[in-house]
Amino acid sequence: MGTALIKGILSADEKLDVRATTNSAASARRLAAELPSATVTSAEDDAEANRKAAAGADFVFLGVKPWMMAETVRDLAPSLSADTVLVSMAAGVAMADLAVLAPESPIVRIMPNTPSSIGHGVIALAPSAEVAETTTETLRTMLSGAGLVVELDETEIPAMTGISGSGVAYFFLLAESMIAAGVKMGLSEETAKQMVVATADGAGRLLTEKPDPSAQRQAVSSKGGTTLAGLNTFIDAGIFDIAEAAAQAAGDRSLEMEKESSEVING
Repeated sequence: MGTALIKGILSADEKLDVRATTNSAASARRLAAELPSATVTSAEDDAEANRKAAAGADFVFLGVKPWMMAETVRDLAPSLSADTVLVSMAAGVAMADLAVLAPESPIVRIMPNTPSSIGHGVIALAPSAEVAETTTETLRTMLSGAGLVVELDETEIPAMTGISGSGVAYFFLLAESMIAAGVKMGLSEETAKQMVVATADGAGRLLTEKPDPSAQRQAVSSKGGTTLAGLNTFIDAGIFDIAEAAAQAAGDRSLEMEKESSEVING
């Protein structure tokens, strides 16, 4: 996800000075090949890599796993200036706990989804009260190359996680199930895959042009027709309840992760 956001940031402004770090030298080489305009170093080659990359930076993006956050931020803290903004993209780490780790730093939480890697993501942006509006706007502009940036209150991040952060996978699951259905009905797997992928692409483009899913659904649902027969199967099976339960489960898990992370950070 860090790579996806860097690509998006550079697509918005390729003149930005971007420094990135990884744990291993091998991953640093791979990342450098993907991001030729960024400076990429690894902790394996230089134990000071993180601190050097953060020194003097306007924004420090934290793209580590939640359980690595405490160690990473404590390591970085001495290199951060008072106006360096910490931008955490880790699910399940609350701003209050980040503030324990870096009490002098303004903090922003973001939650991107994977289509950010191709510039079509959704990125939730939740700044702390200490972050100036001009700083938030700068960050919004930087992230806009990765997709739609939506400013939220931190309390709304679980909902974003449920429908958008994790929601991408729900669409993939539906596509997977439709391919399997096509194969059972006699299509080859490759043919079914091509058809479903193209259908998903077309539906997404239509929805982008006319963002009213209910109206789009009704427009292709003739009374007594094939589409309505299929849709009624979904509705009768409780698709709205299933979608709500899935989103709630993902959001609840993000809150559980926050509690787990807080216990680690605060002992």
